[in-house]
Amino acid sequence: MHDPLTVAFEIRRPWPEIADWRTKQAARDGIRWRIGDPYMVLAGRGLYWPCMITVWHRDPSGYDDTTCRGMRWQWHIRHWKIQVSPLQHLRRRLLTRCAWCGGPSVKGDAVNVSHQWDGPRARWWRGEKGLFHRDCSAIERAHSTCVCEQPVLEHDTYGQCARCTRHRSFGADPERLTRVRELAAIPRGERKARP
Repeated sequence: MHDPLTVAFEIRRPWPEIADWRTKQAARDGIRWRIGDPYMVLAGRGLYWPCMITVWHRDPSGYDDTTCRGMRWQWHIRHWKIQVSPLQHLRRRLLTRCAWCGGPSVKGDAVNVSHQWDGPRARWWRGEKGLFHRDCSAIERAHSTCVCEQPVLEHDTYGQCARCTRHRSFGADPERLTRVRELAAIPRGERKARP
């Protein structure tokens, strides 16, 4: 099944942020001025105007644009779903906690990694469930991975281990297993190994 959401409109915020990677790319390419995109180059400096409000068109059939055909599907106001990014960021910062360590979402260490495809929606005034910091996600996955020296697996090289009842993925090389063992040694609910 395809995603029934299609971007109809985007409203960008009126003040830009500095896009360092765009500035470096412009310097490499010798570009001093480029106007017309959400990424612009003005006097050799890269600027980006992030999206503040996104208006999505939700196709009523549940598929991607099969019911609403034609050139005016963007104007089907009854099919709109409005996403306000600053409110989403504020909600995540104030209410959402990491499912592994319980820490908050902060700039540079966001709680935005999920292990599920389409989880249940929480009420707006409650934090989202089942989200992790990036490193906490890796630690949680390591705790659910078989790290036995001599595993008894369902299949030859992958599957559920009969000894520890955890799973091992296909093609788990020794180098990766060493890293998974290091992460699995970190105690539950913590982000670093104890000295």
